[in-house]
Amino acid sequence: MGDGQKILFWTDKWLMGNVLSTVTPTEIPEDILGLTAGELWIDGVGWDLTKIAPYVSANTQLELSAVVVVDRVTGRTDKMAWGETSDGRFTVSSAYRFLSRDLFSRPDMSKLFRSIWRVVAPERVRVFFWLLGNNRIMTNQERFHRHIGDTELCQICKADIESTLHILRDCSAMSGIWERVVPREKHQVFFNMSLLEWLFVNLVDSSMTEFGPWSTLFAVAVKCKEDGEGAVGREERLISWLPPLIGWTKLNTDGASHGNPGLATAGGALRDGEGKWCGGFALNIGRCTAPMAELWGLYYGLCIAWEKGFTRLEVEVDSSLVVVNMCIGRLIVLQMDWQTMHFP
Repeated sequence: MGDGQKILFWTDKWLMGNVLSTVTPTEIPEDILGLTAGELWIDGVGWDLTKIAPYVSANTQLELSAVVVVDRVTGRTDKMAWGETSDGRFTVSSAYRFLSRDLFSRPDMSKLFRSIWRVVAPERVRVFFWLLGNNRIMTNQERFHRHIGDTELCQICKADIESTLHILRDCSAMSGIWERVVPREKHQVFFNMSLLEWLFVNLVDSSMTEFGPWSTLFAVAVKCKEDGEGAVGREERLISWLPPLIGWTKLNTDGASHGNPGLATAGGALRDGEGKWCGGFALNIGRCTAPMAELWGLYYGLCIAWEKGFTRLEVEVDSSLVVVNMCIGRLIVLQMDWQTMHFP
């Protein structure tokens, strides 16, 4: 979503995940059916609910409250995004998975299970891989689908759905380890395989490392990750507010979601080097995930800082997801002439 001038609010599939006209409880009048998202947005107010509320459910209104037509300032326009990846970028592998989703039955698992029982590793490691191959690991995604959990999100990185593959490979708590262990030339293949492909390819890899066969190293590393869940020792840290550098202003923001996704709020405060109050905000967002609430807090904080003329800004947030995306430039949507700094 950019300025909302190209997206048809009711008939396009955009940030809401569904075509709104297909889930409305009542028929939408022809005179508003062709309106764009930008035409239903009021600057400084939000969505024009007088034209929207009569045709959508209360839950949809809450979800809309957490979506903003971001950019009437920097001139950004609406862009197409690929819905089968988390970052909206098209990949051949995601297209193949999408096209073949309903074409093939469950693959022949005999080769995978043979590789599991042949790997040189302790018996409990082999049993764990047998459970993996049979999709018997109780992840948050599985708990949510069985209605015994209230969220699918990973509670370590809070950045993605906690699937089996996310726990063992893609979570920030594990991906950094794999990046150091796996040779750089193999990263692209290693991090883009499906779960069953990933297990099979690595379990049949007999190449030698300084610690022995790769298949053994891989199997033990995966099992150690599973054994280490919840075993992290407690670390006590004293939390206090530290003033910014002289001439700078500090922005502290936070966001939370009850249910994740659920009703969400965000807030923030601006203070100078002496700790004096320079401004702040608190808002009810609507219905969204915890990471989205954190991003809302940062977005509003930056907007208020700019409006008040604070162009030399230190930002403190407690979300590693926000920090990572800020550092790689994914969240820099306010192209203003200000100075920022990052303390890793």
